[in-house]
Amino acid sequence: MLGAVTEVFDRAVDVLVVALGLDCVWLGWRAVFRPRRPPEPIQGPVWVVRAWGLGFVLLGISLVVETMTLMAGGEPGWPANVMRWVAGPLVVGSIVAACAARWRERRRTRAVNERRR
Repeated sequence: MLGAVTEVFDRAVDVLVVALGLDCVWLGWRAVFRPRRPPEPIQGPVWVVRAWGLGFVLLGISLVVETMTLMAGGEPGWPANVMRWVAGPLVVGSIVAACAARWRERRRTRAVNERRR
């Protein structure tokens, strides 16, 4: 009895992970093709937004492929490597670059405001 409940719970989590992967692809797609109006979490120069979007597209695709492979009984392979070595650094690097761009803009705004006084 407990094994059947665990099996249902595992499949529900797998379906949720696939849905989250597709959402990552959708958010990344919007950022790549409309960098002037990116999703709220990422703001900054166009190249930063596009890098974030590309990272999210790769992250979502590899997450969906890996989850579907595991659901079919296969072994994780290249999708895990894509997430670890390509998508992860793109997403993290673009977030760091966006934070640096925001910090630089705030600093520049403060300097302009101080000069006016």
